[in-house]
Amino acid sequence: MINPDLAAALSFVKVFLRNPAQVGALAPSSKTLASKMVTDLDLGAGDSILELGPGTGAVTRQIHAILPTETTYLGIEREPKFVKLLDKRFPDLNFITGTAERAKQLCKQEQCPPAKAIISGLPFSSLPGQVREEIISSIDQLMTSGCIFRTFQYVHAYPLPSAIKFRNEMRSRFGHHRRSKVVFKNLPPAFILTWQR
Repeated sequence: MINPDLAAALSFVKVFLRNPAQVGALAPSSKTLASKMVTDLDLGAGDSILELGPGTGAVTRQIHAILPTETTYLGIEREPKFVKLLDKRFPDLNFITGTAERAKQLCKQEQCPPAKAIISGLPFSSLPGQVREEIISSIDQLMTSGCIFRTFQYVHAYPLPSAIKFRNEMRSRFGHHRRSKVVFKNLPPAFILTWQR
């Protein structure tokens, strides 16, 4: 029987080769990056967490490890093959096929309480401008007081105009972000960015 992590990585590469702009990376996030994505998340019983673009579940695994009982989790993933894989890997979590642009409607459809944290693996710097703006607008509608939004950007892409534009758009709505030190144990290395409302 094939190792689940290897199966996930192979699935990730296949989808990347089919649509590199949509996936944004050649490999899933490393365990180190995924672990740092959930560092200091203060989740209590009854809190809700939303993951945008869980992919094959690298960050999802770390989220799963820190979820208190009775916490509501929703993963929104546009790639149906990834959703099937995620359902197998994490049968006790809720994943739906959909786009982050429709996150507000999908959360309402799934009857999710307001999110305490929104975690994103979306490749914002490679998304078309209108799609990026629609996702940010959706995040804005979902972020209540005290909610955090966390994503990452690859170091090589950080100075790109599209990456800067994303950060500027986020700053205009949520203020300045916190940026982590470079996470070198990832392919490619990345910064973790956090905003809080």
